Amino acid sequence: MNPDNLLLNIGVYICMDRLSTETIVLILIIYCNVEIFNVTCKHLLNLHVMKKKFFFFLSMVAFVQLTLAQNNFTVIKVTGSIVIERTGSPLGIGTSFAQNENLLFKMPESRAAVINPQRGRFLLTSENLDEFKNSKSNFLPSAGKISTRAVLTKPKFINLKDQLEGNCVILNEIKIKIDTTVYPMTAKKYFYISYDYNNRTINKKLAYNKDTLIIKKNELITIDGREISDPQIKQMNLLYLIEADSYISSPVTSFTPVFPDSKILVQEIKVIVDQMEMNTYNAKLNEISAFFQDFYGKIDENSLKKWLNENFGLEK
Repeated sequence: MNPDNLLLNIGVYICMDRLSTETIVLILIIYCNVEIFNVTCKHLLNLHVMKKKFFFFLSMVAFVQLTLAQNNFTVIKVTGSIVIERTGSPLGIGTSFAQNENLLFKMPESRAAVINPQRGRFLLTSENLDEFKNSKSNFLPSAGKISTRAVLTKPKFINLKDQLEGNCVILNEIKIKIDTTVYPMTAKKYFYISYDYNNRTINKKLAYNKDTLIIKKNELITIDGREISDPQIKQMNLLYLIEADSYISSPVTSFTPVFPDSKILVQEIKVIVDQMEMNTYNAKLNEISAFFQDFYGKIDENSLKKWLNENFGLEK
């Protein structure tokens, strides 16, 4: 029965003196409770509608934020000069910009490594700018990355040419397993590195431990007791020497040493580590290794792992 009709009937019965006082009071209490219940239901319904609208609003905000996040990239490294046309600001380490920004390449050979947590890393050049701006899919990692399978099936002995030839990054030290049946290492049989510096030929005997050859950066670039502050050495030659009645020296391979600025390198790798916070250790290692190969050169896996642990606490 409608509460208003109930109240009208009560009035009729009161006039006819057919209801006791106690009954009238009880009916009025029921009536009041029904009214309160109706009002409460209306409030609850309104509250439910408001909550639905609020959660819809939050969902839209989250969707917009996710969309923006997927379309924003952070700069890891820039070579040359690249400028955001809209603001005139140059790209630099840590710069964040939208994927659809128009970029001006001040020098044709300029390039930048950029990364997005969801989309991956991209090597940006003037030639692939349109491809970058129009792409809706994830970017493929560099072909130079280390695969997990490659790490697991790493050979016991490493080919010295494969390890060193070309641009070779030396962070602190490189340790290389040597096949001592081919190159025995003793006091009379050892490896050394030769290079030219300021019109002088510098020869450096390399340390070893059993079957492991050790190339230490600080020993390699220390001349007359002083470490070269900014080594610009175009080529180093690895040779194998046998001391007997005469010295027999055999060339093994040549390479270009790369000594990255440690402060700048930490800033660059920090961008990758931060952007890949939710990724696995192997994924971070692969991406960082690929970045090294794109901008610096070959990097020894164990040396890189040790450096990442020392600087970022990364470990498997």
